[in-house]
Amino acid sequence: MKTFKAVKLLLLFMLIAIVATGCRGCSKGKMGQMFGRNNPDAAGMGIDSSILPEPIRGETPMEIAELGRVYYEFDSASLLEPAKQQLQLNAQWMQSQPQVHIQVEGHCDERGTSDYNYALGQRRADTVRNYLINVGIDPARLHTISYGADRPDDPEHNDTAWARNRRVQFLVYSGR
Repeated sequence: MKTFKAVKLLLLFMLIAIVATGCRGCSKGKMGQMFGRNNPDAAGMGIDSSILPEPIRGETPMEIAELGRVYYEFDSASLLEPAKQQLQLNAQWMQSQPQVHIQVEGHCDERGTSDYNYALGQRRADTVRNYLINVGIDPARLHTISYGADRPDDPEHNDTAWARNRRVQFLVYSGR
């Protein structure tokens, strides 16, 4: 019994140390800054910034109104008809701007584990990327990433907020 309490206490201290160490690198005011080769956030997210596509490294993106967001049902990466219609409009804009690269970002609501939400966000981003490729967008221009539930659009904890957070959104980079 004493051993079990000691193990629980040790695990609690390890968890506190991990959280304290992980939060030290967190900072506010970096929204919109993407991962660059010398950006510590890339390492903090477990992303090898040397493998990021060339147009994304060190470049400040912009979200533009012409590229509408795509929304999903709970626990789904399937495209609904309104999402397909929005992607058709997005594809038309992308075809008129062949010099830009697009980052396709998958997002989830807060329900589910972190690992599950990252995987679901990636499936959502991949589904959108594949749809855009099938309608004629060059795959080399489309880059995917999942943020899971880490970047909610609506911070509330209700059905309306969760529906807004289950999305794919797009960031545009110049084609250099």
